[in-house]
Amino acid sequence: MDVGVFSYCIDAKKLALPIDWRNFFNREAELIAELGFGNGEFLVNLAKENPSRNYVGFETSLVSIVKVQKRIHAECLDNVRVFMVDGQFGLREFFEDESLQEIYVNFPCPWPKKCHAHKRFTDEGFVRTVAAVLRRGGFFQLTSDVDWYVYDMAKLIQAGGCFGEISVWKNGSVVLGTRYERKWLSQGKVSFTVKAVKVNHKTVERWTWGESAMPHVHIKNVDVNRLFQLKGQVFHHERGVFVVKDVYAADNEYLLRIVSNESNFQQRYFISVEKKQDGWLVKLDPDASAYRTFVVKFSVKKIAEVITT
Repeated sequence: MDVGVFSYCIDAKKLALPIDWRNFFNREAELIAELGFGNGEFLVNLAKENPSRNYVGFETSLVSIVKVQKRIHAECLDNVRVFMVDGQFGLREFFEDESLQEIYVNFPCPWPKKCHAHKRFTDEGFVRTVAAVLRRGGFFQLTSDVDWYVYDMAKLIQAGGCFGEISVWKNGSVVLGTRYERKWLSQGKVSFTVKAVKVNHKTVERWTWGESAMPHVHIKNVDVNRLFQLKGQVFHHERGVFVVKDVYAADNEYLLRIVSNESNFQQRYFISVEKKQDGWLVKLDPDASAYRTFVVKFSVKKIAEVITT
């Protein structure tokens, strides 16, 4: 199989954030983003129809990542790249303020149950991020088959104070051009869209900017018993939590499997504890790394603190 087919998905954990999109695409062009691109039909069609613009897509499904890369490769497109990461995180961390011209969200899961409300796009934090990364005059557009979801988003956008020309409408025909949408419309269903143009600017706090060095701590001695007792322990930070899921041992090296969660952004990674000539090094393992968020950096420091004799 052609290796080039799977060269369109980028591991941003290896990049300095925010991403320098001009160097990334080797040209200066308007940037467009889609969060949760599914099969990738909408994203690829936009990129094909507008070769002078650059497109960025976010998905968490491996199946979708594979499918979209095949589409991109089949169309020989060089103006679209995708990332396998939560779209809200990518939108906030990968882009500088006022760098995007358009942002699309198409048919996100509405998470209708109250206990799942925190997973929706319809929250103030997301609206603040959109307001930060969009250029003035750029727009945000969300389409859904759930009317209350769209109207909730419209209310949040209105309350944010950064958008004008906020409009909501019902779609009785194909607007995205995807097979799913055509099948769905053939069953007599409709969709709803909210669109808003940015008029005022507000910034937002980033979690990963300003530190390029790998999180690490040097310590003199390690209490191995304490290290193994970490398995199953939960550690709390003001931003979230991390859990030590397991501890593995090798010659003069230990690996701790970690799961962290901050504002519903979950990461899985390893922290290594290695014997050096002058002591021990506790660090984020480069082979199973993570975005260097507040909790990730805290986890390295906390592990070092706990296992030090």
